[in-house]
Amino acid sequence: MKIGVIADVHSNQIAFRACVDYMIKAGCEEFLLLGDFVSDTAGAKKTMEILYELMEQFPCHVLRGNREEYMTEQRKVREQEEKEKYWIANSASGNLLYTYEQLTPKDLDFFENLPITFRYEKEGYPAIICCHGSPVNTRELLQLDSERTKEVLDEINTDYLLAAHTHYPGMMRYHGKTYMNTGSCGIAIGDPGYAHAVILESWENEWKPEFLRIPYDINQVIQDIFESGLYDMAPWFLNNNLHIFLTGTDLTPELVNLATKLQKENEAEEKVWPHIEEKYFAKAADALKIPDYTFLRYIRPAVIEDTEKLLELYHSMIGGAAGWNEYYPGIDTIESDLSRNALFVMENEKGKLIASISIDADEAVDSLKCWDEALLPGAELARLCIRKEYQNKKMARMMMAYAMNVLRKQGKKSVHILVRKGHEVAMRSYAHLGYEKVGECSLYDMQFICMERAL
Repeated sequence: MKIGVIADVHSNQIAFRACVDYMIKAGCEEFLLLGDFVSDTAGAKKTMEILYELMEQFPCHVLRGNREEYMTEQRKVREQEEKEKYWIANSASGNLLYTYEQLTPKDLDFFENLPITFRYEKEGYPAIICCHGSPVNTRELLQLDSERTKEVLDEINTDYLLAAHTHYPGMMRYHGKTYMNTGSCGIAIGDPGYAHAVILESWENEWKPEFLRIPYDINQVIQDIFESGLYDMAPWFLNNNLHIFLTGTDLTPELVNLATKLQKENEAEEKVWPHIEEKYFAKAADALKIPDYTFLRYIRPAVIEDTEKLLELYHSMIGGAAGWNEYYPGIDTIESDLSRNALFVMENEKGKLIASISIDADEAVDSLKCWDEALLPGAELARLCIRKEYQNKKMARMMMAYAMNVLRKQGKKSVHILVRKGHEVAMRSYAHLGYEKVGECSLYDMQFICMERAL
C-alpha cells in the first residue's frame, strides 16, 4: 500500500499539481495532507480547487496548518470589527491579505472544521500520529533530532509521528519510534526548483518513506506572483520568498524581526503589527542581503523580433573579458538559439533589453570527459550578458536562476559553464553561485575552465 503525503503547499498550485500527478502515477491509494495549503504565493484559488478535487477522487485525511488558522482568525477579527488588527497591504501582512481575499466562505468554513492532529489507522498497518507542527500546536517546530521532538516521541502512543511546518524533510529514530517530516511542497528550503513530499509504503509491518524531489515550473510561479499583483501588496516579504525560490535560503524570521526592531528603535510612536513601514523592511532586507528582485518580472523567452536588439546588446560587450567580437555572437548564433527555444532575455521598465542568456547545444562541450557521469544529463549555459550599467545588481544571478529552472523542468541534472581562462572575475562569481571547477579544455582556439553545478 502507498500513501501520498503533502504539506506546506503555500498556494503554490503548480508544485501541488506536480506532486499529486506524480503520486497518482506512482500508485498512491490514499493521501495525508498536513496543512498550510495557502498564502505566500499567488495560487490560493487553484490550490483549493486541486485539494477539493483530490478529496473527491481519493480517501484523504486533511489537517489544519497555522496558515489556515491565520485565515480563520482574520475572519473573526473582521466579524468583530477589530480594525487595528485588519491585515493591510504592506510587507508585514499584505501577503496574508491577498490570500484572504482569494478565499471563499466555503474555504474558511472548511479550514475551521479541520483538526490539527489525527491518528491514521488502518487494519493490518502500524498507526501514525499526524500533525502540522506538533500534536498540540500547529505553530510548533519539531526539528529533526531536537530535544522537543524526542519528548513528543516519548509522549505519543504509536511508533510513528508524521509532521511538517519546518520545511526541512527527513527522518529520525528515537527509543524505537520514528519521526518523519515531509518538507515543503510549495516553498522548499535548501533545494530551489523542487517540491518536497513523501510516499509512505508499507513493508513487513513498517512504514518506509520515499522522500521526493519533484521538479516543477518555478518560473511560472514567479511570473504569477508579479502578474497577480501579489508582489505589489507585500514587496519585501515577496522578495524574501523569491530569494528562497532562487537560492534556497530562508530569512523570513530574520526579515520580519529586524524590520519590527528597526521601527521600534526609530519611531517615537509605538505601532503594533502589521503596521510596520516599508522603509524598515527595505533596511532589514539590505542588512540581510536580500536583493530587490523586481526585475524578475521582466525575464521572458526571446522572440524573433528581439534579434536586432540582441545583436546590439552583444556588440555592447565587445572588448570585455569574455572575448566577444563583431562576429561572435552574431545573427547565426541568435537564430540557432531562437530555433531551439533556448534564449532568454530581460528588459527594463521601458522595454530595452538589458540581459540575456542561452542554453547551448554544443556537442564538443557535451562530450568533454570532465563532466560528472552521475550528474548527466546536463546542459551548458552560455552567452550570459548583462548590460554594463546593470552589472553588480544581481541581474546575472536572476538570469542564471531562470535558465536553471528551465533545465530542471527539462529533466537535466546539472549545469555546465565554460569560462575563458584568465577571466578571474567570472570564475569567482560562478564559484560563489555553487559551481565547481572540474577541468580545462581547448576549443575554438581558446582555453577554457570547465565548471559544473548539480541542479
